[in-house]
Formats: sequence, structure tokens, C-alpha cells
Amino acid sequence: MTNSDSNVLTTTDIEPSNEELGKTQRWFFFDYIRAIGIIMIIFIHGIVYHYGLIQSIDLDNLNPFFMIIYVVLNWAGLFAFISAIVNTYSSFKRLENNFGNNISKPSWKAFGIRWIFLGVFFLIMNIAYNYLVGPFQLDFVTGDISHSLLPGVIRTGQFYSVAPAKIIQGSVFSMLGWNLIIMGLFFTFLFKNEQKFKEKKRRIILLILGIVIIMVSFVRIYLYDDFSNAIDGENYIVAYLIDIVAGNYFPLLPYLGFGLIGAYFGIILTYNPSKKKIRRLIWIGVGWIVAAIVAFIIPDSIYESLGLLDDVFFDYIIVMFEIGFFIVVGIPILLLFFNKRGDKTNPSHRDKKKISTIFLRFSTNSLTFFLLERPISETFALILNLIIPGWNNYIWSCILYGLFLVIFWFIVAFIWNLFDFKGSFEWLLSRFFKISGFQTDKKF
Repeated sequence: MTNSDSNVLTTTDIEPSNEELGKTQRWFFFDYIRAIGIIMIIFIHGIVYHYGLIQSIDLDNLNPFFMIIYVVLNWAGLFAFISAIVNTYSSFKRLENNFGNNISKPSWKAFGIRWIFLGVFFLIMNIAYNYLVGPFQLDFVTGDISHSLLPGVIRTGQFYSVAPAKIIQGSVFSMLGWNLIIMGLFFTFLFKNEQKFKEKKRRIILLILGIVIIMVSFVRIYLYDDFSNAIDGENYIVAYLIDIVAGNYFPLLPYLGFGLIGAYFGIILTYNPSKKKIRRLIWIGVGWIVAAIVAFIIPDSIYESLGLLDDVFFDYIIVMFEIGFFIVVGIPILLLFFNKRGDKTNPSHRDKKKISTIFLRFSTNSLTFFLLERPISETFALILNLIIPGWNNYIWSCILYGLFLVIFWFIVAFIWNLFDFKGSFEWLLSRFFKISGFQTDKKF
């Protein structure tokens, strides 16, 4: 499998505090989407990572079940999109507050310093994630599987040597990290003028730039040979730079474009959004769906003549369609939740035992679940291998195993929720940011 298996909704948003912003509201719609995302990851990883006959899958003739999984595993663009929405929403509130209080360098303190700090943090997380608990990679030609450290140790029962190339490869963390850094710098200059930062044309710039980046992202395929040549020539700095822009896993082309359009949505949702304004956003999704359908029906011979007949290009088209589909379906649901928003920083009024609260905790602690789900699933699978050898040679048993993992984590969430998830990664991160001066107040 490829690193697309690590698509998860790790959209840590930089929350403003009560003291800084007064009462602000959180859009529960995006929390539910993030919760669904991590639950789907737990379920799908439970199937894909443990199917005993995965090496025998014919990639050119996938059965309907694996085709559905393949499509679902291409949702990373959605995560870039939603991450930009929630981060822009909270940071724009902070920007307005900075201007109102005559804070020095208001746009830099609202976007630049915070987003860059969090972006660098995600880049460091990318290395740690790939080394410790990242997804396995399967070479369908040779049948070789490359693991990260903890899964490798659990599966082999001994110390596992992680391939150096695996440690620096892209993941959802590197994608979010570079998106935050680049957009943080760009937004610092775009919205630095107090009299103009709310101008419609400034947010339209984000929409247009995002669409342009997405539409030209197919050029990344032409850079693959340059990447291979740089690796062969041991020019690793050039190879890394190409990998950031056009690598196989979560490159800036097109994920930066998804982030910019998400930022446009975030600004729309910031200032007294009306249902009419939100309803208009559906046409962006319609445009993406139409563009993806047109791209699918273009004859392969044309792509071949242009040197674009590549699986990565068709993955890119699938991502285009999925995000368009999400917008078209999600906007009506968002309108349904239009008046269902809550205080960002004071969730104490919610019943800790309510299923809805526990479900939302999957969202606000998604990074914790994401980092722990792999070693936990490997441990349970090891126990099953000892008790029932060959249990995972049937797809139906792997589906049941995925369901078991979801139920297990719901039980964990229920118990941990009673203690406000103290000790979770988000809990530790919030306290680190407070100590370092990068306040997040991520309590809900």
C-alpha cells in the first residue's frame, strides 16, 4: 500500500482564547466530519493493514470492495481543505482582535508566527510519525513490505531497522506543515492592512490562486524523472525540494490549492455568514465535479501523447471529484447545522457521558487516536495470530476486525472522556503551547 493510507483528519486548529476574543463560536459540522474521518481510518486500517492475502490483490482488476477502499484512501485533499477552514476561521477572529487592540504586527501575530510554528511542528511530527508508527509500504512486484519501527517490532518480534528513505517521505503531517508555513507567510502580507483586510477582492485572490494551483498540478508528473535523477546522483537536497512540490505523497501540487480554497471558505464563515452566502459556495463543488468528469472521459490516447498516462494523475482526478462531491453534499448539511454552533472554549455545559460529546472527542483528539491506532491494532492482530492462525486470510474476518477496533476505541474514548482526555497528545500540546507562548486553548 502507499502512504495514502495515512489520510486522516489531523486538522489541529489554532484556537483563540476567551480573554482575547470574547465569545466565539465553533462550527460543530467540521468536528463531526473530523470524527467520522478518524473512525473511518481506524476501520479501514484494520482491514488493509491486516489482510493476509493483500500481496495477491490485482491492482488492475480490483473487486468492488477494494475499489471503494481505494477511493476512500484518496481523501487527503479533504483534510487539507478542512484544516485551512478551521485555522483561517479562528485566526481571522484573532486578526480582527489584533487590529482592534492596536497590537504591533497584527497579521504576523495572527497568522505568520502561529502558523509557521505549528507548520514546523508538523514537519518534525512527520519524521517521528514515519519512523515510529507510519503506514507500511508494499511492493506488489517483489512482495516486500516496509514497516515503521513499532509495527515492525510487533510483527517480527525483534528490533526492526526502518529504511532511511521512509523516514523523510511525505505524509499528511508534511502536507499540513508546508501548507501552514506557506499560507501563514502569504496571509501575513495579504491581510496586513487594517482598512483592507476584509475586502472581498482579497479573499477572492485565495479562491483564484487555489483553483489555478489545482488546475496546473498535473505538471508534477513531468518532475518525476528529475526526482529520480537527483536520487541517483545523491543530490538529496534537490530531491527533497522536488518531493515537497511534486512527490507522490501529499505534495504542494495540488494540496496547497485545496488549502487556499479552504481558507476562502473559512473567511466566508467568519463574519456573520448568511445561508445565502454559504449556499453560493456549492457552485465551487459543482465546478470541481464537472472538471473531474471531463478529465475522466478524455481518451487515454490524449493523455498518453502528453505523457500524462499515469496512475498518480488519475488519483489526482479522484481527489478532485471527492472534494467537489464533499462540497456539494456538505453545504446542505452545513446549512442544516447553521444555527448549531457552540462556545469554542467552554464545553463544560456538555454531558461527558453523552454519545454526541464522546463522538466529538474523536475530532478534538484525532491526532492522539491517529498516532495510537496502528500499534494497538498490530498488538491485537498479534494476539489473534497466536490464537487463531490464518484468521486474516478472509476479507470478512478483517472487516469484523476493523469493526472491533472501532468499538474498542469508542470504549477508550468513553472512559478517557470522563477525565477530559488528560495525558492525550492534544492535552500535552496545548500545555506546551501555553508555556511557549503559542496559546491554543484547545479544550474542546
